Amino acid sequence: MPNVDSGVRVALGMAAALALAATAGCGASAAGGGQHRAPGAAAPARPPAAARPPRQVPGELAFVAHGKLYVLGGPARGPRHVALPGIPAAPAWSADSRWLAVSVSNPPPAGQPYPYRQAPARLWLVSAAGTVVRPLTPASWQVDGFAWAPHADELAVAAYLPRAPQASSALAATVTPAGKPRILLAGGWLTGPAWSPDGTRIAAGIGTFAGGHWHGELDVLGAGGGPPAVVTSAAQDVLELAGWWPDGDGLLYWRDLGGSASLAADGLPLDSVPLGGHPPRTLVRTMLAHGSWLAPSPLGNAFAAVVGGDRVIWSGGKRLVVCSAAGGCSPVAQPAGVVSVDPSWSPDGTRIAFARLSAAGPFGPNGRAGFSADWITRWEATSRLWIAGAGGSGARPLAGAGPGAVDPVWGSDGSLLFVRDDSLWLLSAGASAAQRLTGPLGALGGAASYGTYYGYVPYPQLFAWALAPRPATAARA
Repeated sequence: MPNVDSGVRVALGMAAALALAATAGCGASAAGGGQHRAPGAAAPARPPAAARPPRQVPGELAFVAHGKLYVLGGPARGPRHVALPGIPAAPAWSADSRWLAVSVSNPPPAGQPYPYRQAPARLWLVSAAGTVVRPLTPASWQVDGFAWAPHADELAVAAYLPRAPQASSALAATVTPAGKPRILLAGGWLTGPAWSPDGTRIAAGIGTFAGGHWHGELDVLGAGGGPPAVVTSAAQDVLELAGWWPDGDGLLYWRDLGGSASLAADGLPLDSVPLGGHPPRTLVRTMLAHGSWLAPSPLGNAFAAVVGGDRVIWSGGKRLVVCSAAGGCSPVAQPAGVVSVDPSWSPDGTRIAFARLSAAGPFGPNGRAGFSADWITRWEATSRLWIAGAGGSGARPLAGAGPGAVDPVWGSDGSLLFVRDDSLWLLSAGASAAQRLTGPLGALGGAASYGTYYGYVPYPQLFAWALAPRPATAARA
């Protein structure tokens, strides 16, 4: 049964179009791997137009607002601004919440009309208090994806080396918080990486283009090194890693037919393959490859997925299903005129929270809605959070979250963190109404609006919460 986690995939293929992915100067590290402070990195600051939290934030929270990184709660208290030499994205907490890894890319040149974030992207490390800030990966690496180990302070990293021969220009490696890398594999193109649930192995998708065709395979690597084990391969397709089964005995992946970015934009099949040499099989006929649309149950017996094609987020009949690797998928009942997205499991595995939004009127099959910030804001205003049972039955609206709530994340204490009105809100366990923590994030304003994709807003790449479950997988935009 598959397990999908908090690994981060940035800046490959469609993820680059979604703006989910700087070279940064750094002083010499102190002897013995000690850290140094980036100039001006730890000054307490209030995010632009952000409200002070009305109560202590449970756990540590990191978020990106208007292109700047902040940490809130825990030892940072805050909110505390963390100065970085570029544009931050995809913050992710280590298993013990001591460290935050964040991708930092070059700001666009002055006057550029389309201000996408610029490669290369480099990983930086930030302490939970926001007082230690330093680069983590070499300046020669353009980081495409990373994931924290589930039980240790160690990162798996996929990176591109622009000066290397094409056949070995992508690498998979592990990196410690002290910045010590271990190269595990080199190839032509990588997806992932993802740690196994026990933290002893790392999976990656390997792609090679030769003779006018792609060859894709899924490999499993020992975290300490050694030759890779090929789990499955495809002569004509790219195999994009999605995650592990929770028992570590199999992998989930998206099959990109012919390696076509255009076809992938409208949805890919989700396949499952055991490690023991048995053939793969298709679990979902088509879904968009957003990592936040594939959510594992903490009980390890099911996962929730958003199925349905069409790159336009309110089109294609997108709906929620609950699947098992050992069986089929059961749909969550859905009325006409809506789509269901953004699943998240309760910590006890008995409920699923998700967002339900309009697919009618201007957002219907013959609607006139566009993809401007105004239209996306109107569409998000139609959203309500819903709760369903573990099997998808008994779905009901969650009134306490209020109108316009999207991208819920369930914390280990039973509370729900979510985005509403371009801000982060918290609905505490047992509470009747949510509280605004901080914002606005600026996800639809100025340069950030270029990060949207046919109505999809990559909110999951803008915040990380230490109380959220972090199972080992390869996450996507």
